[in-house]
Amino acid sequence: MKRILFSFFLCFITILSFSQGINTKAIEKTNNINANYKTVVGTKIKLIPPRGFIESKTYTGFQHELAGSSIVITEVPGEVNRNMIGFDKKYLIKSGVIVEKQIFYKINGFDALLIEGKQVAYGKTYYKIMLLIGDIYRSYLISASIPSEVSQKHIAEVKESVLAVIYDPKISSELSDRFDFTVDVSGTGLKKGNLMLSSLTYSDDGNIPSKTKEKTSMTIRKSTIGKALSEAEKITLCKKLFENYPLEWDDEVKQEPKPFDIGNLKGYEMYSLGMHKEMYIKEFIYQTIIFDNLDYYVITGFTYGEVDKNLKIFKKVTASLKTKN
Repeated sequence: MKRILFSFFLCFITILSFSQGINTKAIEKTNNINANYKTVVGTKIKLIPPRGFIESKTYTGFQHELAGSSIVITEVPGEVNRNMIGFDKKYLIKSGVIVEKQIFYKINGFDALLIEGKQVAYGKTYYKIMLLIGDIYRSYLISASIPSEVSQKHIAEVKESVLAVIYDPKISSELSDRFDFTVDVSGTGLKKGNLMLSSLTYSDDGNIPSKTKEKTSMTIRKSTIGKALSEAEKITLCKKLFENYPLEWDDEVKQEPKPFDIGNLKGYEMYSLGMHKEMYIKEFIYQTIIFDNLDYYVITGFTYGEVDKNLKIFKKVTASLKTKN
């Protein structure tokens, strides 16, 4: 399960408890809807994308391909004022974010916290603009990353876009709306995850991470490649992704990639039991990659118990994959 959340928590901050009344000195701001606003699919957020930004195909938000800038929208559970403690300067610095400014807002009557700073990631320095906004039911984190070498005008345009956010709890939204594929989990006991991640996520209790003893979960994500792969290259990709999990594999259980067909779509399945290198607990990992022209879908199952039962569930959900193309 730690693999599911690692990149999420690196970029978007762990959320902790906080007391009421944090936003008593907020700057009042009113944003009025107009034709330039776009509803971010699967959320209750509307934004005006900055100049040059387009909707991302790999995450929820917008990207500027030439500048290398991004605006990522993430839903986090819980009341917004109780979530704001997660942006304590000491904690942010542990995530690599050096905070330069924190400002509280009330945007259209909803509490919000704006953070500006810098973050070093993958050897590059990024200017960070983050806004947490929401109500007593949910919060959204709008996180912009801008390479440090871009113009001040570009940074100002991104900040203006973030602060122009409209949070509208009346918007009808489902986390699954943002994905162009579906799976059927009926009869499996799996429930849709309570966090918006870059993958469609399910767990045995709906929490990410699961709070049960088995901590069973599944993720389904889509990626796109620049050229068609040979069968040998597809198998190599499957092996490389599988080896990313921090487990010492049980050689008696580990499988080589085997063909797995879903109608006209074909891919490779592999799974194994292993000892987690950090948690020292046995974990079962299931992975199938389905290829569809230049797109591929990675379906992954995790569990700490009842391997035979959960393997059947993982196979059943995988076989139900349908694309909306």
